[in-house]
Amino acid sequence: MKLFEPKVANQMFCAPTHNAAWNNRATARGRVLTPLAFVARITRNGTRGSDEARKAGREASNQQNTLIQRWRDEDRAAGRMEWGEYMARRYRLGFDPLT
Repeated sequence: MKLFEPKVANQMFCAPTHNAAWNNRATARGRVLTPLAFVARITRNGTRGSDEARKAGREASNQQNTLIQRWRDEDRAAGRMEWGEYMARRYRLGFDPLT
């Protein structure tokens, strides 16, 4: 919880262990969120598709939102960087997920 000053322009974390911990959390959470996000988006949060697809889309959307809020609360309680700040830093460094 000390003031972080990067040693190089593209440094995101103060220590390699913090970088690894962030990436490990992101990977584990992403494995859970990715299928939920796909189903929620494809069904427009449960408003498109067959009855079964709409039900799955609603459930996926609700579960995705619940998990994101839960993980945000955990991260705040632990004093971790928020995802909005993380992405803002990455965009400042030229991150483009579409290339």
